[in-house]
Amino acid sequence: MSIQYLKKSPKTSSIDDTKTAKIVQDLLKDIESSKEQGCIDLTKKFDKYDGEIVVSKERIDEIKKTLDQKTKDDVQFSYDRVRKFAEAQLKNYGQDFEVELSKGLYAGQKLVPVNTAGCYVPGGRYAHIASAVMSVTTAKVAGVKNVIACSPPKEGIGAHPTIIYTADLCGADVILNLGGVPAIAAMANGLFNNPPADILVGPGNQFVAEAKRILFGKVGIDLFAGPTEIAIIADAKADPEIV
Repeated sequence: MSIQYLKKSPKTSSIDDTKTAKIVQDLLKDIESSKEQGCIDLTKKFDKYDGEIVVSKERIDEIKKTLDQKTKDDVQFSYDRVRKFAEAQLKNYGQDFEVELSKGLYAGQKLVPVNTAGCYVPGGRYAHIASAVMSVTTAKVAGVKNVIACSPPKEGIGAHPTIIYTADLCGADVILNLGGVPAIAAMANGLFNNPPADILVGPGNQFVAEAKRILFGKVGIDLFAGPTEIAIIADAKADPEIV
């Protein structure tokens, strides 16, 4: 029996891919030469945002005071679950070991956390709170010393307040009001007084994915994450908590 599609995504033109690659290459070259100022200028151009890039402690404290308790509780719930699972992973699969394969011949495993992880948290049309929880929490549980979180700013506001709150709760050492290619370039190149990222993680649009593809080798990446959709089919007997 052949697969029957309920809905098919439109095919992406290779011309569009080439166009995206050229745009991203030009932006990366611009930022490589102009450093922080390039990120600032591009953020003004694309996001219409001209506020602070590095989220200040004062801004974080302000959000903590004004964010509603329901949202805080939901974020805490998600964080606790992800942290618990990450800790279990580390305990059960992250142990160092050594085995003697034959007399005098040893093989083993030693897991060493990277020094710096750059976590991209989408926040354009929607605030991807889960991306902040899954990336930042996992990195901190793994023992990563420096965790940088970037999320696109809105005009006059900066990154979504709930994303900032979540990234801080999960342990981000630095949060940047940057999105798209400037965010990826800033983390990869160690801009805004941060060490260069050893690995870049998190989903994003085609420009974010292309930036990660180009920079792969200079830095590690998780994967070329794109848009994903899930359909949940449930009937009246389904547990609402699980759904």
